[in-house]
Amino acid sequence: MSGLAGLAGRLGGTRARLVAVLALSTVAVGVLAWQAAGSSLSYYAVPEEFAQELDPEGRRWRVGGRVVDGSIVEDARGRPVAWTIAGDAGETVEIAYEGAAPGLFGPRAFVVIEGVATAPGRIEAENVIIRHEPEFVTDPADASIAA
Repeated sequence: MSGLAGLAGRLGGTRARLVAVLALSTVAVGVLAWQAAGSSLSYYAVPEEFAQELDPEGRRWRVGGRVVDGSIVEDARGRPVAWTIAGDAGETVEIAYEGAAPGLFGPRAFVVIEGVATAPGRIEAENVIIRHEPEFVTDPADASIAA
């Protein structure tokens, strides 16, 4: 009988170790998933929050706002290199960018800019992301109705 008790004790120890390893693995995977999700959260400041910052220069920012109609400056190839975004309260931020703009970029598009502040009210953008609206809104002045 002592052989069976020893075998049962070894199996119990093996089971306890297996449960401990599985629990530790689950916790490790959970922590890694939490860190990955935390770094990709889509929080952004609005132009009003950016304007309130007393010393924004040199810091990385993610600012979201609408492209101001008529503010887009293009290079010789027709790529936008500078524009202004505005918040709901009318505060504006000047954007400088040297990359390719997303396909839906244009006046009144809602964009999220990721980059470094070079001066109060100005960001050198590294990424431009179009934020899709939850619903499509059309301006009646832009709509043409075929008769």
